[in-house]
Amino acid sequence: MLVYLVVFFTLLIVEIIYLKLAKFFNISDTPNHRSAHVTPTLRGGGIILVPAILLFLLLFPNELNDYIGFCLAVLILAIISFIDDIITLSSKIRIIIHVISLTIVFYSLNLFQASSLFEMTLIFLAYIFSLGYLNIYNFMDGINGITFLNALITFVTYYLINEYIIEFSSSDLLMVLIFAIVVFGIFNFRKKPKCFAGDVGSITIGFTIIYFIIKLFSITGSYAVFLMLGVYLLDGGWTIIERLVRKENILEAHRRHLYQLFANEIKVPHLKISLMYFLVQMFLNLIVLYLIKIGEKNYLIVVLIFMVLSIGYFFMKRNTYRKVNQINEK
Repeated sequence: MLVYLVVFFTLLIVEIIYLKLAKFFNISDTPNHRSAHVTPTLRGGGIILVPAILLFLLLFPNELNDYIGFCLAVLILAIISFIDDIITLSSKIRIIIHVISLTIVFYSLNLFQASSLFEMTLIFLAYIFSLGYLNIYNFMDGINGITFLNALITFVTYYLINEYIIEFSSSDLLMVLIFAIVVFGIFNFRKKPKCFAGDVGSITIGFTIIYFIIKLFSITGSYAVFLMLGVYLLDGGWTIIERLVRKENILEAHRRHLYQLFANEIKVPHLKISLMYFLVQMFLNLIVLYLIKIGEKNYLIVVLIFMVLSIGYFFMKRNTYRKVNQINEK
């Protein structure tokens, strides 16, 4: 317990120091016509995962061999993402780094031991899915509290699975990451946030979530684990499809996510929206805990749940567009 207190207060001090430096060097997110916020806000608060990883390596050296690949990949990704927060890198550079980082963790998880065309195809699909989810996670980081709460419920669920159902990871690593998320949340989960996660936060958090999902799936074989990506996949995935149908550039910033319509057009308070998304994801994670506990591996259950959620999402978004049109007509 003492070591966890050391981790928490160390990370808290580091985050405070970073925010002071970010203010001094003006590392901030300036609002534009696509933004959900109206005042400049410090960005890059999610960089706290970097010292968290370093603390894990320092305080738990006996686990170094098992997680050196993961830690190396996260650090590489975080460095490039932080640079991108400051000077905006080419999308090609970002994708190359994402692929390199994924390759490192895929290797550490022994995914390259493919012996058939089918298995190699699965690895290729894992790359596509992971890259897509990273971009979705980044795009979903648009209002205060949403990334904090999503990451918190996800890592807490990982910890509960690891401690009480099946051991698939290091509880120490998961706890360190939870403390890092909590520290970020202290400054982000506010009506007027002190900081946003930035690309360094959203990309790094999304990457760690993907890593543990793949690791958990490889051990349990349960498709239920993918429900832990549910809320972001739902809003992010269907919004991408919607924009493709509208023949829009899906790589450009936009305001078509459901949470953006709530925040920007209907003016629902940001924290209320974040809590709504959090509660839905928490419900899905409870289903995940139950299905893994009983050993259920049927992918049809997951498909059915996503279908039901998609239908609900479709009607909610259509109703939201109708409200937006009514507002604009007034």
